Amino acid sequence: MNALFLGMSFLFIGNSLIVSSVGVILKSSGMNEIAIGAISSCFFIGALIATISGHRIISRVGHIRSFGIFAALFAIASLLHSLFDNLYLWSIFRLLLGFCYYGVLMVIESWLNEKARNSVRSRVLSFYEVVYYLASGIGVLIIAFNLEKNSVFILGACLIMFSTIPLYLIRIKEPLLPQKSPISLPKIFDIAPLALVTSFIAGMLVNGFFAMASVFILKQGFDTKGVSYFIACAMCGGFLAQSSIGSISDKLGRKFAIILCAGVAFCAMLSFLIFPLPLFLQCTLAIPLGGGIFCLYALALARANDMLKDRSKSVELGRSVLFCYSLGSLFAPLILGILMNEFGFHGFSWFYLACLGFCLLFALNKPNILKRNYKTKPGNMAILHDHE
Repeated sequence: MNALFLGMSFLFIGNSLIVSSVGVILKSSGMNEIAIGAISSCFFIGALIATISGHRIISRVGHIRSFGIFAALFAIASLLHSLFDNLYLWSIFRLLLGFCYYGVLMVIESWLNEKARNSVRSRVLSFYEVVYYLASGIGVLIIAFNLEKNSVFILGACLIMFSTIPLYLIRIKEPLLPQKSPISLPKIFDIAPLALVTSFIAGMLVNGFFAMASVFILKQGFDTKGVSYFIACAMCGGFLAQSSIGSISDKLGRKFAIILCAGVAFCAMLSFLIFPLPLFLQCTLAIPLGGGIFCLYALALARANDMLKDRSKSVELGRSVLFCYSLGSLFAPLILGILMNEFGFHGFSWFYLACLGFCLLFALNKPNILKRNYKTKPGNMAILHDHE
């Protein structure tokens, strides 16, 4: 499995660099916030398509070939950004990036869950989280070098292609091909409404952050280094929170953990709205903000699995939670673009306060589920990474 982890490290660095740089590039070219949000949303249209149909490619050709196909298309779409300045073409390229990235995530997470024994599953998935946050943090920090537009996309494409080399050089036994299964959101909502709502809101918050946090910082008059430090601090908060939120949710319930995370993030974002803060304090507050929002998807997935009685439906349930996450990710950049165009950088804060407030109210009205036979530890709560 070492080859898989090495490959995904390059993947996460490249994706983080490309996705987080787009807002900076478009804003520096004079694009308004609505256009930036609309183009960013195309990434998540591709993500939605991947959650619905990407598994068909994996079922047909296997995990290793699927990884190579998705990575190659991702690199091609990245390079095409440097050849064209047409925004309609950029929207198509972003859609392709979203489809390929989420397709690779499906390969990675199904591979890890298939190959990891129950006795070491938590450690394997915890290490997966560590790799994600460290690699994505490196990708975000590269933005501080203020590279030219073409250099960003070429470097990102190279990193993505590097991710395929370890899998092709090392003889490795890939997991069994997954079976196709339908998605029934109404049926899953009857089983786990809090899980689906929290997943939807998590998609809005997490991927809205990666799409528009750069614009939020730039509109306050800070430079690209400020963008890099702000996003990196939020990711640091997510990384730190993952080490403790799993045990808290195991002991006190997923509902309590969801309320805790949403509450911490709500208070952090309220400070942005009330006080005029220098960059240092904004980066400091980004740590609890990231710690709150980046844990919500994991808690939603854990809550959904707690409510499921028929374990044969776990694949359908997982894809339903992922679908809601992707759906929220689709709307967030566009809504944020409209709000920030109308209310300036404060529109970013209002959006987060509204989403987090709704999440808190919805969770408070749902029952807490405590089970003595919880098997889910921090690393067992599968994390979806999109910046994303």
